[in-house]
Amino acid sequence: MRETIENTVIRLFRALEAAGIRYAVLRNYELFPTLKRVAEASPHTDIDLVVDSRDLDSLRDVMAGIAEEHGWDALNECDHWAQSAARHHNIEVFRFHRTQPLEYLQVDVFHGYVLLGLPLYDEAQMLAGRIHDAARGLTRVDAVKENVYRMIQIHGLYPASERKRARYRAGVLAFRASNRDALDRALTAQFGRFGVPAADALALDDTRLFMRNMRLGRLQFILKFALRRPFSFMAYQVCRLREHILRFRTRQCGLVLRVSVRDESQRPVVRGVMDELVRNSFMDEWREKEGGARTSKEDHAAMEQGAIVIEWSKPDHADIDLREIDDRTAIADMILRVGARHHKPLFLRDSAEISATAAEATAQ
Repeated sequence: MRETIENTVIRLFRALEAAGIRYAVLRNYELFPTLKRVAEASPHTDIDLVVDSRDLDSLRDVMAGIAEEHGWDALNECDHWAQSAARHHNIEVFRFHRTQPLEYLQVDVFHGYVLLGLPLYDEAQMLAGRIHDAARGLTRVDAVKENVYRMIQIHGLYPASERKRARYRAGVLAFRASNRDALDRALTAQFGRFGVPAADALALDDTRLFMRNMRLGRLQFILKFALRRPFSFMAYQVCRLREHILRFRTRQCGLVLRVSVRDESQRPVVRGVMDELVRNSFMDEWREKEGGARTSKEDHAAMEQGAIVIEWSKPDHADIDLREIDDRTAIADMILRVGARHHKPLFLRDSAEISATAAEATAQ
């Protein structure tokens, strides 16, 4: 029986619990071990965790073992969102992939709930009060903090993302119905006198009033933080500015991949492979350009979010040469291997072993 993403998710949480890693799931755990979201277009969502920074090496070891055990072709760690000197800004991104079948799993590790570069809750606060969910076999973040941050997310989703916004709103209102006092106290602590009115406006589905109260509540949080911790406030803003320069210009998540093909007739095959990678959530988009052409602002913006820009190149300048390769799985494997090496490989299965597994699956 082939390993499934669900098997990996189950094994991951069992291993985290067994290893004593201090973690908590942040959101979207209701349907675990399945990751499919009925309400959204993506075939699955990421796993979002907060993990004690002291346990990151143990986490890497656990996930590398799971990647090998469960038949993944590669596991890499992207530090594109982990370039800040401020710990709560950073997100370690771990990506599992395999080509037979074509599947992808991403685990994002956070160290704070962040509002405009400031820690709404830092790592220690997020881990405090975490709840062991025996029914699902995992540990999740304190639901009060989860729903306080949901208010910020809902505010940020206007005017787009209607379906996600409606799902988040329903979750906050359902939680508040049975935990009103606790949630309202937390909203007041973070957003002052505007927190509870924002929740009331959300219940009334009064968008204008909700947006107004959330804007004022966010502003009050920022001003209070700046007055109480002025040096930290300035330091966090400098860290955020430096991080953005690195992310958008000098150390982007995506890459320009120089590809050599036989002739124009082979380009549609590569385009088809890239489209399939997008459909399976390996990336949000991909782009292409002719060899030697300037990398545009649009290309840079896409690469900041992990896009691959295919540059059609001559063989002596190419990163991968596809002139003798027609198999779509082999093309996908070559592209993904370059992408994996662009980051920090934690596990990489041998190409010959992948080919043997694919041949065995075809024979069956």
